[in-house]
Amino acid sequence: MGKISAVLLIIGLGWYGSVQSTIEASTKEVLASYQERDPEYAKWSRLAFHEAGKVYTLLDYKYLGRADVAPGVAQQQFRFWVKKNGVEFPLIVSIRYDPISERVFTIDMEQEKRGNLQML
Repeated sequence: MGKISAVLLIIGLGWYGSVQSTIEASTKEVLASYQERDPEYAKWSRLAFHEAGKVYTLLDYKYLGRADVAPGVAQQQFRFWVKKNGVEFPLIVSIRYDPISERVFTIDMEQEKRGNLQML
């Protein structure tokens, strides 16, 4: 009976190690997938927050998306709800850059008015 218990214990430990390895591999895949998507979005969000925060009090924001606007020019666009001199309004921040070198060409901030936002 002692030998059977030992064999079952060894099989159980082997199975547990296999399951644990599978879970760790799956977790690493999910994290790698998330990290592959996140850096570009996060980098441009931080830049938009930094630039808009220099001029306005930031209340809320929404990421509007990325688009290729010309050969070698990509654009990230954000809508902020901001406050300045006691007045709240929507602000569009557009960052245009080289998608390969990530060199920033322009950062435009414009109060959103009905019809002035190009949807990406």
